Amino acid sequence: MRRLCGFITGTVLMTVLWSGCGSTSNNDQLVMQFISFDNTGIIQEDSVGETSAVVDNVQEKPCSGTQDNELFTDTLINAVFLNNEASDITLDHVVIDVGPTSGSVVPPHAIGRTLPGGSCSNISGQHCASDADCLAVSGACVHSDTTVSDILLFSTDEKTRIRSGTYPVNITFFGFDANRSFQTSTVYSVTFRDLQNCTTTGGGVTPTAPLGSTPTATRTPTATRTPTAMSTPTA
Repeated sequence: MRRLCGFITGTVLMTVLWSGCGSTSNNDQLVMQFISFDNTGIIQEDSVGETSAVVDNVQEKPCSGTQDNELFTDTLINAVFLNNEASDITLDHVVIDVGPTSGSVVPPHAIGRTLPGGSCSNISGQHCASDADCLAVSGACVHSDTTVSDILLFSTDEKTRIRSGTYPVNITFFGFDANRSFQTSTVYSVTFRDLQNCTTTGGGVTPTAPLGSTPTATRTPTATRTPTAMSTPTA
């Protein structure tokens, strides 16, 4: 989705977009903004949706009546972000906290993807935070959503160490540009249980489409929107 930022010129936001300190702050989510999760193109044994997931944490070895093991895959998801500053941001890694009752600690997972900053519609290659940076009355500063695909939530080894149950999982993304670092967080409901994906003739069955909520439809571009701090989804 494309966003025009002609009216995102408030003093607080502009200070955040161009500041050069090294640590994170409460304004991070105004700059490196998490939009939503998405399951488009994800084919795996687990089910991931926009607000929740169901994850298989027990692999049958072998499946009953066969010599094959149950198909057992890493748990992947896509995430959509919006970079509201001029500079590109490197989305570096993600920290996933399943909570103390899960019985396990998930290590950080590397990402290493770029979230492009704003660009002028009338000047090729010109980065911008607002329309004023485009040096023309007809120019507009455009910020676009970026989908980061196949982010690792849980490896096959990690999810077998998590107790069965439903947990409000805290997911925090970390990024940086040339001058400072950023972080933005969300809460994602995950149910861990034995999905028993064995079949009577083979090791498992790969879903033809992800279960859970359907992928987020492409939203109609809006001319102006002042980013606000992300609300915490209901677990």
